[in-house]
Amino acid sequence: MNFRKLRIFYETAMELNMTKVGKKLYISQPSVSQAIQELEAELDVKLFDRIGKKIKLTNEGEVYLNYVRRILNIYEEGVDKIKSIRESRSGEIKIGASTTIGIYVLPKIIKKFHNKYNDIKISLIIDNTENIENLILKNEIDFAFVEGNVHSDEINVEKFWEDNLVFICENKSNIETIQDGKKLSIIMREKGSGTREIIENKLIKENIPFDIFMELGSTEAIKRSVESGMGIGCVSERCIKRELKYGILKKISVKGIDIRRDLLFICHRDKFINNNMSIFIKEAKLYK
Repeated sequence: MNFRKLRIFYETAMELNMTKVGKKLYISQPSVSQAIQELEAELDVKLFDRIGKKIKLTNEGEVYLNYVRRILNIYEEGVDKIKSIRESRSGEIKIGASTTIGIYVLPKIIKKFHNKYNDIKISLIIDNTENIENLILKNEIDFAFVEGNVHSDEINVEKFWEDNLVFICENKSNIETIQDGKKLSIIMREKGSGTREIIENKLIKENIPFDIFMELGSTEAIKRSVESGMGIGCVSERCIKRELKYGILKKISVKGIDIRRDLLFICHRDKFINNNMSIFIKEAKLYK
């Protein structure tokens, strides 16, 4: 049994005239008759009584028609839904983001996107880079934006934006530079954080001694801890605009060291990017 036969049966039940059905569906009258006969053979019932040149639905045919009508209606509803998604009128996008991007970049992008396409639902999961990478691999999100290195060769990676990491301390501190001959005591993100991986690699490369004396799970927690005088932190410059403006925190000079990083778009190499996703990705790429 196939969809073509169901359509032929439905039209025949409506018209009760195989010649008309053939013209309507652009097939021959014998093809209509054959499809009905094959359907009857599969169901092992008579769907139509044939009296001379006229046909009439049997009781079984009436019962079957109710189900076929529902099947065809669901099919049409599915087609309309897919068209709606393709034309960006509705749907859902599941996005992942590491902390800095999820808190300080994506909200503006999502707001702008929602103003244009308010029928498309956005789900956003914020976590460290390692966990976001795992969500991509398990197909629990459609795509993601991260600031750390991605390690799986199943994931496609594309640079979207640039970011600058800065060392910070409380504004009243007399610390001016991290290269003062002392071992740095740093408040750092947890293992698995892209920010942490980049900072550690940079300090090791520059032969700057450091000690991670506290691990915290968010940039906001690091800022509050540094503000209270607990130590030095290193965060994205995007995250401290307010604190610098109001003199809550200050940047520490890092002579000869530039800790820039790429902010990345990632998705599984086998992921189908539909039209809604494609539109969001294009909007995101324009973000400055």
